Amino acid sequence: MATPAAGAADCPTATSLQTLVELPKGWSFGEVKCFKDWATADPQGPTAGDGVYLFRYAAGTGWKYYDQGSDWDCKDLGISEAPFCVSEPVKTAPKPAPKPSSGTAASAKCPSAKTLEALVELPKGWTFGSVDCVKDWAGADPEGPGVGDGSYLFHFVPGTGWKYYGDGSGYDCVDLGLKEAPFCIY
Repeated sequence: MATPAAGAADCPTATSLQTLVELPKGWSFGEVKCFKDWATADPQGPTAGDGVYLFRYAAGTGWKYYDQGSDWDCKDLGISEAPFCVSEPVKTAPKPAPKPSSGTAASAKCPSAKTLEALVELPKGWTFGSVDCVKDWAGADPEGPGVGDGSYLFHFVPGTGWKYYGDGSGYDCVDLGLKEAPFCIY
């Protein structure tokens, strides 16, 4: 396992990364691998595929969910190389550290776009526009260059606050325990 860069946080545990996202029922994180300020976590569960979850450490805010997949282009991540990248090494300037935020909330009151932006690291130039809330779920529409038709979904977990759930173009309301919502497909 690679170690974090000087001044970075220690490589997180699977348990600590599980507090940042809501995994499907019956899933957990297995092996965690770190490279500089990045960590990948291997999901384990009945229907888990070959992808991993990618997290990034930011000074002042700690580890944050970044993306899911099987590989990334280092250039898009603003780094020169990493074991989880598929691109040729490139040299780029590091991203500035985001503003600190606890990311926790005491109630399921509909969060602001800024609150949800503090829970994930969006691609450069992206922000959340509208936020739609139904019960303890919040769907946030990303805005920025290259944005598709998908949205990010967050779930309020009592005691820990809002957590990233997934991103995509639609969710089955039945799976979320809802009858209808703007972010559901029918």
